[in-house]
Amino acid sequence: MARLPFPADTEAFSEETRAAMRHILATRTTVPPPSSYLTYAGKAGSLLSDLVEHLRFHTTLTPAETELAICTAVRAADVDYIWEPHVKLGLKAGAREEAFHAIDTLGPLDDLTDDEALIIGFGRELLETRKVSDKTFEAVRKRYGEKGLLELVAVMGVYTMNATVLRAMDHQPAPGARRLTPRK
Repeated sequence: MARLPFPADTEAFSEETRAAMRHILATRTTVPPPSSYLTYAGKAGSLLSDLVEHLRFHTTLTPAETELAICTAVRAADVDYIWEPHVKLGLKAGAREEAFHAIDTLGPLDDLTDDEALIIGFGRELLETRKVSDKTFEAVRKRYGEKGLLELVAVMGVYTMNATVLRAMDHQPAPGARRLTPRK
């Protein structure tokens, strides 16, 4: 069970939290836990929700590329809750199971497409080793342009933030949900 009650537009919560929840309800089809928990910090929750909405649906990246970036960030953060829904969204968008398996197991990228390997490799350098090589930076820049490069950084960064919020709240996936493979 999460450490704080899931916020709602009820008198049990501050007006600032309620206003942020109303904004999320008016602008999203779902109320994702990271944004909703952040409504305890007022407008920060609605701003996070708007940023996630923009980065998921209004960038130059394809939906499959976006989901690979999200799952790479989630793997680096080791937060199970986000993993299964975004793998499903990625598969639906055309990303391959092999790519998600490589992300999940921190496996080799040799059998992936060039774009899959580039996104995952970039994310691993950015979030796991915390140093992006000039070679990788230039490869991502060449493939996606400066805008796409920074969109990848932003998607991975915001999902790292989402994972941090969920970790603080100890928000767990539903029983039986697909979880990340434990690190060795």
